[in-house]
Formats: sequence, C-alpha cells, structure tokens
Amino acid sequence: MSQILVLNGSARPDAFTAAMIEAFSRGARSAGHTVTVIALRKLQIHSCTGCLMGGRDGEHPCTQRDDMDAVYAAFRRADVTVFATPLFFWSYSGLLKKVIDRLWALAEYERSELIGRGRGGALLVAAGGEHPELLYTHFDYMMQRLAWRNLGKAALLHTDSMDMQNIPACEDAYLLGRMIGGVEEG
Repeated sequence: MSQILVLNGSARPDAFTAAMIEAFSRGARSAGHTVTVIALRKLQIHSCTGCLMGGRDGEHPCTQRDDMDAVYAAFRRADVTVFATPLFFWSYSGLLKKVIDRLWALAEYERSELIGRGRGGALLVAAGGEHPELLYTHFDYMMQRLAWRNLGKAALLHTDSMDMQNIPACEDAYLLGRMIGGVEEG
C-alpha cells in the first residue's frame, strides 16, 4: 500500500483545489492507500535563499528552521507526492512553489532522498480559464529530472465561472486517485 502526500498550495480552505484534493483522496483511499494532506497555508515556510548550505543535518535538511521540517518528515514517509495548486500566472501558487524549492535541501543531504528511489508524482490544478499547459510542461519536466514516475494530472477548468458553493464533482481527480492507488510499487 502506498503512502500518498498531498501538498495543498491553495490559500483558500474550501475552494476548488480543496474539492479536487477531496475527490482525489477518496479515489486513492478506495484503493486502500493512505493519504496525508498538508495545507501549506497553515504553515510558516520561508522562501529558499539559495544558500547551497543544506544537507548538513539529516534531521533538518535546510539551514532555515521553520515549518518545512514537518513537510520533510511527511515527504520522507511518502511514496507518492501530489502537488495541488490553483493556477497562478500559468504556474504553481507561491505557497507550493516555496515548498518545491525547499525540497532541494533533501538532495543536498542525500541525492536519493529526492532523486529517484521509485517515487511517483501527480498534479492537481484548478484553473480559472483553460490554459494549464505551461504548468503541465513544467511538471512533466520536473518528474523527468527527479526521476519520479509521472502518475498523471487532473484539472478543474473554468473555475472563474463556477460557484464555490456548488463545485461540480471532480471526476478526473477521483479517477487519478483510484489509478494511483492501483499503481504497483516499483
């Protein structure tokens, strides 16, 4: 059974990204896997300073001391990491991008902590319009460079014209969760 970590990069607790995460989680749990969701909006995480001094302490891979240590601990337990974000300027939200940047300290400690090791990744994106392609391209490239299994993407498009009180079923996210839950360990 897989341990799945979902990094929720939305600043809004009950909006479109949260609905996608809920649908994805239901799908993954229905396949018998464990899902942990971290709401990044609740954490105090600083931006990467690019110091290249990380990796000297296995317990605290980054030189900065903030809530990123909790993310490192959850990441180390996970087989699959799901990046969940609203689309901001055709990219990840700032909340999620900070965490992605800070994960590099794991590679500075031990490359296999971040690179390879049979990990898998997936992307959930809520977009006001219909143009997540640039984010998809970056995500695909990130999976390639990290040597992770690219487990797929799901998008909820045209959220600008939706009512947050009546968010439609996020069937693609649910199916992605079911599919990931059915992936054999590598």
